[in-house]
Amino acid sequence: MPNRGKNRASKANPSEEPGSQASSSSGPNVPSQPAPLSRAALANAALQRQKKRAARVTEKEAKSEALKNTGNNLFQGGDYEGAVEAYQEAIDEYGSTAVLYSNLAAAYLKLEQYDEAEDAALEALVRDPKMLKARYRRGLARKESGQYTAALADFKAVLKQDSTRSEARVQLIATQDLRNNYGDDYADDKEEDDLIWPFYDDNPEGFSDTDSDSSDCRHIGSGVPCRFYNHGGCTRKDNCRFSHAPDEHSERDKVGRNVCINHLIDKCKFGEAKCVYSHDKTFLPYGWWNNPTTIATLKELDFQEFEKNGKNIIKSLGPRKNLPPGFAQTISDEKSTSTSQKDVVSRFVLLLALDGGATEEYKIPTITALHAETAVKKAITGSEALTHLASPDLKGVFVADAAITKRPNAQVLTKLVEFTRAGGSVVFGGSFSSFIRPPDLATFFSNSWGLNWKSASYHRAVFILNRSHYIAKFPHSLPWSYSMKALHIEGFPPSAVIYKEDGANSAESPVVQVPVGKGHVGYIGDVNWEQSSIKVLLAMLSSSESSPAPSPAITSTSTTKSSPSGANGAQPKTPTSDATSAGPSTPSQTEEEEEEEEDTTPSEPEFVLILALEGDLTEAYKRPTIDLLKTKSPLKTATIQTDALRLLASDSLQGAFVVDAGIANRKNAQTLTKLVEFAKAGGSVIIGGAFSTFVKPKDMGAFFLKSWGVAWKPGSYHRTTFFLNPAHELSKANPALVSSYSMKALHVKDISPDVVVYRPTGESRLESLVFAPGLVTNLAESPAVRTHVGKGYLSYIGDVNWETGSAKLALAMLGLLNPQLKPQHQAGPSTRTPQPSPSTAPYASPTASKAPLVAPKAAPTAPVPKPSSSTAPQASPTPSKAPLVTPTVPIKPVDPSPPSLMLLSLEDEDFFATTYVHCLSALRDKVVIAQALTVSSALTMLDNVNLAGVFVTDAGIVKAEHKGLLPRLVKYVEQGGTVIVGGSFSSFVSASDMEAFFKDTWGISWTSGAYHRTKFLRNSAHEVISKNPSLVRSYSMKALHLGGLSVSDPVYLPADGPHLQSHLPINNHTESPVVLRKIEEGYFGYVGDVDAEPETTSVVLAMFGLLEDLKKGGQTEPPKVAVPAAQPVDELQPKKEAPVASTSAQKTEAKTVPRAQSPVSAPTPARPEAKVESEFARLPVGPTRRPFMMVMSFGNEKFFAGVQEDLLELLKSKLEVLHGLSHERVVELLGSQDLIGVFITDAAIIEPTNAYLLSRLVAFAKAGGIVVLGGAFSSHIKFTEMGPFFQDAWGVPWRAGDYTRSEIHLNPAHELSKAPALPSSFTMKSLFVVGTTPETALYVPAKGHATAGKLPQAPVAVGRIGKGRLGYIGDVGLQDEHSKIVLAMFGLSN
Repeated sequence: MPNRGKNRASKANPSEEPGSQASSSSGPNVPSQPAPLSRAALANAALQRQKKRAARVTEKEAKSEALKNTGNNLFQGGDYEGAVEAYQEAIDEYGSTAVLYSNLAAAYLKLEQYDEAEDAALEALVRDPKMLKARYRRGLARKESGQYTAALADFKAVLKQDSTRSEARVQLIATQDLRNNYGDDYADDKEEDDLIWPFYDDNPEGFSDTDSDSSDCRHIGSGVPCRFYNHGGCTRKDNCRFSHAPDEHSERDKVGRNVCINHLIDKCKFGEAKCVYSHDKTFLPYGWWNNPTTIATLKELDFQEFEKNGKNIIKSLGPRKNLPPGFAQTISDEKSTSTSQKDVVSRFVLLLALDGGATEEYKIPTITALHAETAVKKAITGSEALTHLASPDLKGVFVADAAITKRPNAQVLTKLVEFTRAGGSVVFGGSFSSFIRPPDLATFFSNSWGLNWKSASYHRAVFILNRSHYIAKFPHSLPWSYSMKALHIEGFPPSAVIYKEDGANSAESPVVQVPVGKGHVGYIGDVNWEQSSIKVLLAMLSSSESSPAPSPAITSTSTTKSSPSGANGAQPKTPTSDATSAGPSTPSQTEEEEEEEEDTTPSEPEFVLILALEGDLTEAYKRPTIDLLKTKSPLKTATIQTDALRLLASDSLQGAFVVDAGIANRKNAQTLTKLVEFAKAGGSVIIGGAFSTFVKPKDMGAFFLKSWGVAWKPGSYHRTTFFLNPAHELSKANPALVSSYSMKALHVKDISPDVVVYRPTGESRLESLVFAPGLVTNLAESPAVRTHVGKGYLSYIGDVNWETGSAKLALAMLGLLNPQLKPQHQAGPSTRTPQPSPSTAPYASPTASKAPLVAPKAAPTAPVPKPSSSTAPQASPTPSKAPLVTPTVPIKPVDPSPPSLMLLSLEDEDFFATTYVHCLSALRDKVVIAQALTVSSALTMLDNVNLAGVFVTDAGIVKAEHKGLLPRLVKYVEQGGTVIVGGSFSSFVSASDMEAFFKDTWGISWTSGAYHRTKFLRNSAHEVISKNPSLVRSYSMKALHLGGLSVSDPVYLPADGPHLQSHLPINNHTESPVVLRKIEEGYFGYVGDVDAEPETTSVVLAMFGLLEDLKKGGQTEPPKVAVPAAQPVDELQPKKEAPVASTSAQKTEAKTVPRAQSPVSAPTPARPEAKVESEFARLPVGPTRRPFMMVMSFGNEKFFAGVQEDLLELLKSKLEVLHGLSHERVVELLGSQDLIGVFITDAAIIEPTNAYLLSRLVAFAKAGGIVVLGGAFSSHIKFTEMGPFFQDAWGVPWRAGDYTRSEIHLNPAHELSKAPALPSSFTMKSLFVVGTTPETALYVPAKGHATAGKLPQAPVAVGRIGKGRLGYIGDVGLQDEHSKIVLAMFGLSN
């Protein structure tokens, strides 16, 4: 029944409480109401109501069935995402059924979302345990996710009920083989019965919507029940100001009246005449009121408690017939547990089970033991918990599950902490350790309790009692030792251990208890609710009563400072009287006593608050900043408003760092108010981290103006090098701040000069691989500002990548960079060595951080004097020509009307700019790029007579609001122009929109075709091919094809042969991913490549007539791009070839062109590979080179640095190693000519969130780079994921093979085998890859080994990927040979 209690309580006046229920029917303005209906009339009303409800149910079922059929049609058509949406909508809007959830599971299986598929199948089984199809689908989901034991249980259960299901038998055999070969990482000691739940013979669980959806049920009014409605009928109906809706004090009958629940247990104090509810039971449906046992139980409860929480108490009784024997009474007894007990109401223990209860059979002994020892009350809802936590009779709390850590229960958690600090005992046990995630456990205890507890090992052992713990010194019959399977924790003082494993790691334990405030917090990690753990639990819950009270002298003089008491090993402190031992201070305390008590409370150390209200801080690129902050000050993180408000109220708060945009959300307004108050009272607040990434521009200005009183507004967004403002007080007080550094940031504008901490200068240029390095024109903006707010400070850092320079800046803003100084109050000149003024500082200053992606200036032959601000503020040495950009400075082109190409990006220009860097850079090398982001700007550009073409980069062109542009595009083509649709167009356009776009706009009958990866051959009959012979003959791409083509349309067509990279044969050779058609005087084309292959760049250039234009014009072809010597020799210029004469500017340009762009800058026909000796054993040398490599560990940098420390140091001795960079920085550095390669040490690269990064790594390798997969990659990747990863992303036919220890030998046929220092043979435990060849297998198993004789497989492989290399090392033991192989693969063996 809907919960109307809160509405009624919040809207009712004091005079309209249920205690004065007659008030709603009295008063002079109340019109006369009809007499009560007769029995016959009521029966007829009930019948009519039943008919209406049946009609509504029928209507809902029909709509649900229609959505289900829609989902089925989408599923059969291959649109599995659409099917998921349809099934989910049916569930959400019209109620869940087993069939809908089973179909949803099938769709998730097709999408390879196996966790979601398993969850959906479970929901289906809960609703219909006999649905074998759902059980089979759950088995498939478990099998694909590696849960082989659980999957076997499902397949066996299916066959047990229906042995004719051959598909289940096939899967059973296949799963058994998988488990035998690879084991089961998810298997534990669970019984098979636990894995197959719900059981076949279980009763289906009922899931109903609200009891009624009639207008009366929704009519809440003032929240006060309408007496006339519940007794005889209300004539005002919808105009009545009182409530007709059900609420917490009534039950709805078949006529729609609300019947008094107090009357149902014969305890209504008003009587039928005065009670606002009906007392007529005639038309009530069957329910708890028909159960004499339930009625008798409720009558025994305290009436005031029942009147306050009647509905919740009734719900907690549950369906009594389903409760296990001996567990019929799980709520607490308000009556005494013994007839000899003196008090009518005894003190009690609260069983907190917010996940729904503790009714499993193995938990019953614990509950029974608690009832035998003390009165127990159970709370399964937040409201129940809050009620019991406020009781003065509460003596302890047993938290039996992990729901307390969830955000909806934040208020309960706050009260739980208050109860503990006031003297109560809280024990976390039961299912808490089974269901809490390790990172959540550490955050929960740190933020809420001030404890450094963290998740440790998980195993079964025999544990021995620690006799020195105060719990063991009191008369509890604690076992000396006992066995349990438990999740241990660490991070506590030795004095906190109650049980420990003899001879094992003394830093972890499964049973601990420490003082917190005046109370105690305990933890029992036992996952099986062992009998001995029950005795420990009872002792811990009694700790506040049985632990010794400190002497008055000690209590009055104790001033120990620790992070909350007991967290660091402080001796337990307990109240001196029983009156204050279990709850808050009693009202009889005097103010003097309270003040004295406050003075003796240990204070916590100062800390910095990390405010992350919209997420977490787990991304790898954020960790260096957080780790740096931790070296200067303790940190506490708040991810929910409750935690934020509690921490902001702390006297130990040193400063606040807001790291996301959640603070700008209205739901966090209370936190924002307190944050402003903290700053105005003298605190320091930084707005930074991911705030600038996710805040909406329209919200940002209002956020600063309305809340902080500063008129800062969002400004530009780009990367450049910023210089420290020496005039700012922060600069003077912090000489350790870097004088300049590069960052990509969202600036703020409308700022006064005195708040600027870092700023661009007149020589600052855009630093981008995408756009020309033009001068930064707006110098009135800043990415880093700080201003006074009241007595404190407000700071803003717009850096989106959490650069190291920004981390130091954050420390300075918090007063932590130089702790001995106080920048807030320091005045006077700085003693720091003078730095160049930002207005005159050279662009490439020696102190500037390295920015390898920026086109560097040509080094002058002699020192250039700094221009004075009075003579030539803009006079600076003319930079050399920027690579891949024509003209050098777009603002002042040499030709007043150079040819230009329009990029039409009406939907997502950032996606194209970042994903198609290779193509965009090549286009910029040929023509001036003009980007049109709106229809009006596109129409203006189409009037340019020098327009070389239009490249439509996304699907925004098909939207209705942009249709006004289409006729002008068609006219442009008909008059001789070229329009190509490509970029992300094929990725995001729907089939119907695309076909309508081609037909209605262009009059072309092209249709949406297949979507797959395969190999394509160029169509020699097409004029693009004949005019551009340098185009590659064939290449592989994943693309959306077009059908309905004429013979002359395709530029490339699918190829036949064994090298197809699609699982399905290509039957339709009339489809093509690259087409170009002549329309009157011009051309219209389409490129369906979704992965931005490097070869596609040349195709796009050719379609615009830009690939061979240098040769046609009679100009000298530019020099070929220099490729680092670490690359294979067949990609280098022959040694005997003399260098092409060129100007110094051309030489500089050649050096700075990213490797990935070289195939486009100098297109040449493919050459046969040259066979050379040991191509890999070469290291780039020369005075102008600074080679480096990148190591990617995806957040596991500390693990890699610890386990493979020798390898990391060895690499650093050879060249510069960049480890732990952000993904964006990695992508940018992939274009550097000094990059040797990338070493990937973790399997996180395969995750969907890293798909773009993976595509850039593939492009880097294809352009000549080296990528090696090693470290923990083979240990962490799932076997089922390896095949798709290597085949779809890299185009190599490798997949998971044997997982075994074997003797392996160096393959002499591999070109890398001659690299020095490679061991000829050794034994290694590794995950093999199947599908290798003699050319790709660097090591092979020894003859006669178990792996020999199967399909070709190898533990170490290196293969060609385009012009580069991909390496794989399957070693899971990370032995010394691993390091030698890594060095050889990167050419660093010398």
